[in-house]
Amino acid sequence: MSQLTLRMITRLTRLASNHRPARHQLFSTSARRPLMSTTGFTETQLTVREAVAQVCSEFPNTYWQEHDQNEQDPKEFHAAMAKNGWLGIALPESLGGSGLGISEATMMMQTIAESGAGMAGAQSIHANVYATQPLAKFGSTAQLESTIPKIISGQWRVCFGVTEPNAGLDTLRLSTRATKQSDGSYKVTGQKIWITCAQVASKMILLARTTPLEEVKKPSEGLSLFCIDLDRSSPGLELRRIKKMGGRAVDANEVFFDNYSVGVDSLIGEEGQGFKIILHGMNAERCLLAGEALGLGYAALGKAATYARERNVFKRPIGQNQGIAHPLAEVYMKLEAAKLATYHAAQLYDSSKADKTIRQDAVGVACNSAKYLAAEAAFSACERAVLTHGGMGYAVEYDVERYFRECLVPRIAPVSREMILNYISEKILDLPRSY
Repeated sequence: MSQLTLRMITRLTRLASNHRPARHQLFSTSARRPLMSTTGFTETQLTVREAVAQVCSEFPNTYWQEHDQNEQDPKEFHAAMAKNGWLGIALPESLGGSGLGISEATMMMQTIAESGAGMAGAQSIHANVYATQPLAKFGSTAQLESTIPKIISGQWRVCFGVTEPNAGLDTLRLSTRATKQSDGSYKVTGQKIWITCAQVASKMILLARTTPLEEVKKPSEGLSLFCIDLDRSSPGLELRRIKKMGGRAVDANEVFFDNYSVGVDSLIGEEGQGFKIILHGMNAERCLLAGEALGLGYAALGKAATYARERNVFKRPIGQNQGIAHPLAEVYMKLEAAKLATYHAAQLYDSSKADKTIRQDAVGVACNSAKYLAAEAAFSACERAVLTHGGMGYAVEYDVERYFRECLVPRIAPVSREMILNYISEKILDLPRSY
């Protein structure tokens, strides 16, 4: 471990020590004690958890309620995370990052969601973590030096441009084209959808086809990855915000390209190798989404347990009834099991960078499994939280309705439950491919 990393960890530990509130005040779930067992986590992970929670404590549930209702970007929260250096948690120290791993970044994302910020708070920054992973690994020196420091400082925000309306999960058949020009630049034509934070982003990590599908041997060939400017004053670019069910504080968009000019220096890595490159970010994204789902689930469970202790009906706490207590206990066990799968996947992802005996397909299985299990556990927790609150679960002021609306995100995105089950069936059980 380098001296820079040791100094960074010392700084984080000092930050947590100087600003460490009482444990029961750490999150806005009002739980008497932390619900999640922290046994087995590293000191660095726990330090990240403490320090990030301190930043999050400046943004109470009312902040997130208002931003959700007003569909208002949480720019103050993004700025606070940037100010404290958290946007560079998994980016190289040489570029101003902390040089930590996805294990620590997953803990950061869980802590944000668990604080009451939910998926909206997490989505406001998570592309800065996972979408930059392919850029950090495969980008040129010039790209890194001109882009990464501005992302870490919060000056630039990033979005991820992969999903298309006609291709959906069939990423290899996306139709957005990037056509090379005589001067080495590209013209992009096509459409992306469900692009989070495109309204406020300065950069997009874009996956586009540079060789037509009919001219390649395999569908995975001919795709290229770009780091492009989102210049709204330039011709050929249009953004349309999508009205959505949950996470309304962050924008989701359709993005239209019509011969949109992309600079010669925007290509990440080699032309035609974009799909292989982007996989580096996709597995990281699954870990982060799993962490966010866990945070949401623990927040909902904490709210439910508190309400069950304090709400009295028929002259006794409703939590005294097994019909209330047992489902909450079951949810806790689901979250704890998903937690183990999530941090195993994150640790495997980090270790695979140095340990070449760790196969990438094993990393993929672990990350997809973690995302599935965490999303299902979060859904169970959020649903049970609403039901525990009864009629008040429908009220905005109790937050659980917001959590329930948001818990569908990790079940659907960035890959559906069904596609993960297909993946495990094929890769692990050696069953015939169904699609």
